[in-house]
Amino acid sequence: MRLLIARPNKLTASSLVIASWLFFSFAMSGRVQAGLSAENVILVVNGDSRDSVTLANHYLELRGIPDNHVVVLDEIPSGLTISLDDFRDLILRPLLKEIDRRGLANQTRVIAYSAGFPTSVDIKTHTSRLTAAMQKRYQKPTASLNSLTFFFRWVLADSPDYLGWGSNFYCRGPFKRNFANPFGGEKREEFDVATQLVTEEKYAEAAQAWCDLAEQYPTIASLRIRAAEAYAHAGKSNEATEQVRLAIQSGWTDRRYVVETAPLSELFAESDDDSKPLPRSRERLLELLVDRPNTMQSPVGFVSDSGWTISGDRQPAKQGAMTYLLSCMLGVIHPRGSTMEQAVEVLRRGKQADATYPDATFGFSKTSDVRSTTRQPGMVDSLAWLLSQDRKVDVFSSRLPKGDQQYVGMMLGAASLPLDDRTWSFVPGAITDNLTSLGGAFGSSSQTKLTALLHAGAVMSSGAVAEPYSLQPKFPHPIMYAYYQEGVTAIEAFYLAVASPYQLLIVGDPLCQPYAKPIVDFVRIESTAAVANSDAASGGTKLRFVWQAMPRSPSSIATKAIELFMQGKLVGSVRPVNKVEINLPPNMRGVMSCRATLVGRHATEPRVVFAETIVLGDEAELPKLERLRKSDQQSFHVSADCAGADRIEVRHMGRVVATVDGSSGEIELSEDQLGRGPIALSSVAWFGKEAVTGRVLKSSW
Repeated sequence: MRLLIARPNKLTASSLVIASWLFFSFAMSGRVQAGLSAENVILVVNGDSRDSVTLANHYLELRGIPDNHVVVLDEIPSGLTISLDDFRDLILRPLLKEIDRRGLANQTRVIAYSAGFPTSVDIKTHTSRLTAAMQKRYQKPTASLNSLTFFFRWVLADSPDYLGWGSNFYCRGPFKRNFANPFGGEKREEFDVATQLVTEEKYAEAAQAWCDLAEQYPTIASLRIRAAEAYAHAGKSNEATEQVRLAIQSGWTDRRYVVETAPLSELFAESDDDSKPLPRSRERLLELLVDRPNTMQSPVGFVSDSGWTISGDRQPAKQGAMTYLLSCMLGVIHPRGSTMEQAVEVLRRGKQADATYPDATFGFSKTSDVRSTTRQPGMVDSLAWLLSQDRKVDVFSSRLPKGDQQYVGMMLGAASLPLDDRTWSFVPGAITDNLTSLGGAFGSSSQTKLTALLHAGAVMSSGAVAEPYSLQPKFPHPIMYAYYQEGVTAIEAFYLAVASPYQLLIVGDPLCQPYAKPIVDFVRIESTAAVANSDAASGGTKLRFVWQAMPRSPSSIATKAIELFMQGKLVGSVRPVNKVEINLPPNMRGVMSCRATLVGRHATEPRVVFAETIVLGDEAELPKLERLRKSDQQSFHVSADCAGADRIEVRHMGRVVATVDGSSGEIELSEDQLGRGPIALSSVAWFGKEAVTGRVLKSSW
């Protein structure tokens, strides 16, 4: 069938029509969306591990991860460490191939491993090829599972380049990095020429050169700031103001630089003279910016279908930018790690903490231990940032704080932590980390493990899987806590702050977002009978997504885009319009999951999801599952029924776990197949080549 869809940057009507609704893709236009919600997560499960399946059951229920976002892998080697070849051949390649096969690559940003996977990877074949003296000495041949997933492109290319000290370009750096030359080759020379023109005070020529580059690379906001400065030097205030507007449109958020740095300060600094107020056009621009210290780069939401430059800017991968995949483990079920109950509780706390905006303290340990002194220089930047946003901070000269305060973040540095004797507490949503050698090395009984901090109340923590040495690039910079309170998710906060994460095991709920900027708008999803005409499918069903803009509060943000999903797959992204309608082909029947995700107009790009289950056709004719309560509690018994069906498939986590021949029958499923916890089973009835889905059966086991 033919696909008819308006491109987002050319959308003029209040609706768009799609003639084919599944198994298609199209080129998204406009600015790449960022931030995280359930539709951006791929949950990876070890099909041979009950623990892995059980923990995944809980996370699916808590976060509403779509079934087709679960990838179940089999024949995963047991133990804590896996070889590089096995990681590449048994985990990474099959995982990425499956994501691509399902058409989810353009929306996947997080790979979350359930329990039951090795936590570390032997990378001797890569470290043996290092030639730089410092790398040969300090880069040990053990990497974490999630870090090699983050560096998937290097692993697939069999390249050791991820072992550099700053291989994570998504990580933020000093504020001056905003103005570093982000290019290579010919464009690098053009950048240098523009810089030289400024040095020679040829400001008008420099401004044009910066504008030319900015037109080609619209996601690099600093190019517009450079152009604005050149225009201001040339005395062209209107042109300078326009370039600042375009910079903000491209993602610039820092107010102080515009207000305090010459020559832009001459245009934007507020005067004490009431008779000389700022022009309203400039005041409106300043209202869009955030007042915070110009010491570190500002946090941004993560993208994976675009890449990152050496200056930390977003840029299309085809233009040379580096692409990554955020990754973590949901839990480590191990005698030195967590029990199943503890791991599940961490994920529950993560969900409960979303958008709670805790008025709690960010704590920093400052002792003479090298594990603490290593990060003390960066504490100044984090403290200044947090205090500028009126957050509570506590710097304590001991391994752990004393007293009964509540903490939402805590930077620690000690080999062992006496957590059992604490009088303080973590609030739901807290993140924490501890700089020490073996926090993620569960094969050793030495040192406090990262999971102990999760059991103390945190929702995400990290630790090294092998000796990392006391090197700041291998651990979260203290600025992580300032970024977290800006509204990013927990997993974004970690990767925004770690320049060389290859040894860092990150565990917990990646989607926890207690400080998410609130979006107050909402979407209503409904289905109606389609109107027959020559352009729409006669007699079909029309899906309608109705967006309602609500009055904004001082703290809320506007909707920037609406993403539409069917059966968990992204089918379109549009700017906010009152109504989007999709005409489905005629005679479709079955149950369909529909979602609309609102993306906020903010650098962190928060997301709010609205979901609805739509029934197409007569529900009485759809397959039905019913749990049968029998005395045998060691098995999960289900009846399946659909009149006239040739066969009925029963699926768990997207894979077929049983098949009924004919139109009805009973099924016995084992714990090895389903795990325990909240079980969600779906059914597909086959009528020849026609597949008809039924409602999901949810039950606790």
